[in-house]
Amino acid sequence: MCKTISELTAAVAEYRNLKAMKEELDAQIQAIEHEIIGYLDDNEKLTETGADFTVKLTTCERRTLDSKRLESDLGSLAEYQKVSQYRRLYVR
Repeated sequence: MCKTISELTAAVAEYRNLKAMKEELDAQIQAIEHEIIGYLDDNEKLTETGADFTVKLTTCERRTLDSKRLESDLGSLAEYQKVSQYRRLYVR
């Protein structure tokens, strides 16, 4: 835990450095995912199995409610809302 401003400054610098590395890795991972999906699409496959891996491409569906439209049709939804709180860290 940081006890001084210099310790906090060092922690923020390390945080920023690691965050930048994470963003680079996420971009690399996404590029490789596109390569794998491209292979499956080009070969018209949904699954492929190698010596030590299996890749599978599926279509997923997510359903959400249009709360603005529902509220305009039914009125206030406040009594049906569940509110949870959490803490969020912002570092700029």
